[in-house]
Amino acid sequence: MDLTRYLPPVLALLVLLIVLVLLALWGWRRRAARQGDLPALPQPIGGGKALTGEQGAVGASGVYVATTVAGEPLERVTARGLGARSRAVLGEAEDAGNAVLTVGRQGAPDFLIPWDDVRSVHTAPGMVGKWIGGDGLLVIRWQLGERLLDTGFRPDSAEDQDRFLALGRERRRTDLGGERRPAAPASEDRSDHPATPDASAPTPFTPEARAPQPRKEQP
Repeated sequence: MDLTRYLPPVLALLVLLIVLVLLALWGWRRRAARQGDLPALPQPIGGGKALTGEQGAVGASGVYVATTVAGEPLERVTARGLGARSRAVLGEAEDAGNAVLTVGRQGAPDFLIPWDDVRSVHTAPGMVGKWIGGDGLLVIRWQLGERLLDTGFRPDSAEDQDRFLALGRERRRTDLGGERRPAAPASEDRSDHPATPDASAPTPFTPEARAPQPRKEQP
């Protein structure tokens, strides 16, 4: 059998594949360049010497999926190493007395999300890099400089997801000193708690709505 006749289409397919890969890399770098004004990711004060807390008590292993522009699940943020999907551990700690979420990633820079900068902790059906449906992803909406971002995390355990949702609700009700914030009057206009439902706002999620189930998928 003469195999040489298959050589031209195979070579053409290989060249096409290389071109597609190069275009993808070019697009990735161009996106990162457009996002070059994104501030540096929060890091522990004093190189981590002031970072305290029992991460294992509230920590969750899983997959760091992506960070996108808030409310735009297809608009991936690639600057500052945020575009790399990886195995990760999400935890909570105190950094020099300030409550923070810790994001420890494999093969990508670790960073902190100060609770002061968190706007909501909710679920979503997915984002660029991972679409699951339902309440598949834990999403942390937070402020970094002038950018409002959504960071998606897929815990290995549904129980861990429920725990961080509850933690987010608790943090929204308390200040860093641990004291209850007074409830806003019904007539008070607050931008982060609108009086009427907003279709673009994250859908509230009740942990009791489903029983915790282990998740076995890997990135």
